[in-house]
Amino acid sequence: METLDWIVMLAYAALVIGIGVAASRGPHSAEGHLRADRSLPAWAVVFSILATEVSAATYIGVPEAAYKGNWSYLQFALGALLGKLVLATTFVPRYWKLQLPTVYGFLGQRIGPLAQKSCAWAFLGGRLIASGVRLFIAALAFDAATGFGLGNAIVGMALLSTVYTLLGGLKAVVWTDVAQGTIFALGALVALLVGLHALSIEPGAVVERALAAGKLTVFKWEANPFSDAYQTLTAILGGFVLALASHGTDQENVQHMLNVRNQRGSALSILTSGLFTFPIVALFLSVGTMLWAFYAENTPTAYGITTPEEVKRIFPNFIVHELPAGLRGLVFAGLFAAAVSSLGATLNATTSAWTSDIRPLADTGLARVRRLIFVFGLLLCAVGLFFGWYSEGSTIDLVQLALSAMTILYPGILGAFLVALFLDTRGNDTSVPLGMLTGVLFGTAFFFQKQLLAPLGLPELAWPWTMTIATLAAVLVAGSAARPRRSS
Repeated sequence: METLDWIVMLAYAALVIGIGVAASRGPHSAEGHLRADRSLPAWAVVFSILATEVSAATYIGVPEAAYKGNWSYLQFALGALLGKLVLATTFVPRYWKLQLPTVYGFLGQRIGPLAQKSCAWAFLGGRLIASGVRLFIAALAFDAATGFGLGNAIVGMALLSTVYTLLGGLKAVVWTDVAQGTIFALGALVALLVGLHALSIEPGAVVERALAAGKLTVFKWEANPFSDAYQTLTAILGGFVLALASHGTDQENVQHMLNVRNQRGSALSILTSGLFTFPIVALFLSVGTMLWAFYAENTPTAYGITTPEEVKRIFPNFIVHELPAGLRGLVFAGLFAAAVSSLGATLNATTSAWTSDIRPLADTGLARVRRLIFVFGLLLCAVGLFFGWYSEGSTIDLVQLALSAMTILYPGILGAFLVALFLDTRGNDTSVPLGMLTGVLFGTAFFFQKQLLAPLGLPELAWPWTMTIATLAAVLVAGSAARPRRSS
């Protein structure tokens, strides 16, 4: 990294803090801090949803997937769009009807306080772990490029996200996401154009070669649907179920659509984000295909890429060696943005869950809210530092851990919400927490299925099926004492 790169990076950091300061001006209450006075424009929420979805793991992992394979990852976006359609037409109207401060209040209204608090605790633990891992992954790439130091990178990213969230709350999260979403997309586009320009052949010839090699294949019908997550129907199922869980029951994502100006804007924002996912994912897949063409002409070993572990950093490696000063800083600002945008959303969501669901008070002051954001910022930093220590000499796949940390908990949480939506469990507040526990146990067993099934010679199930089965198990137990709900 050269001086010009650092200037670009510091300008980006100053922009983020500036937005946080601007969002903090004017009358500011605890309610307004956490919920933005329910005044968010739908178009800004679309940016915020997309920015939260694109974590550092996505920024690095999707180009790697296209570099090693093809475009079959795009199938998940199709399933996610179908899931968001169900959310917009089924979940959103019910949430809006109750005027909820957090999504877990829905369980409190429909079932009881035990279900509400249990779900909030599950979200809190899982979200801090998942976001802490994402923080570590971003810091790992940033340190590899800059030599800034892994611990310093973790602390710096956690500090920046904590400061602007503490200053401006949800407004700062959303408006910084608008800037950050633009920056990470622009950074990926710049890297793509620079890489194509460096090739000895025209972009049209790159497309022809990629088509001939099967690198642009999207649908994968012929694979085993039970063991290959990229088989078409399995991938669509995975995208569908994951969208229901992540955008229908995870406060980090749901907080955006709960605080739009009206119900119509809320539904439109979630649907529009589903449509915009396609060009965003296609952009990062295009970067991976470009990397495949680039390293076909330039031996990867000449760039220090000699092991499968180093292939996981193929995109950051390209940025360091091929992009000129200034542009390199812009693209790494994009990586930084992808990490920080999701962290700010995490801090606001965890604070909202604590003050509304876990330890609610009749009068929650702004000072208490800001103290909690600071505390959760410290916890997030500690989790990131822990995984930095834990990863030393370890072969654990941290990207997979980032994706699976919440999927262990999602089946139980989603099962609880499905029961609350479609069944009547009033007067039986214990069956839903038991169902959530069942979903978690199934999710944990499936997470360790390799160790459990390998001695028996049995194949592993692809994660879309394990998540679906665990969710159904949670529904069966949670709804065991329920009856169909007559009206919503």
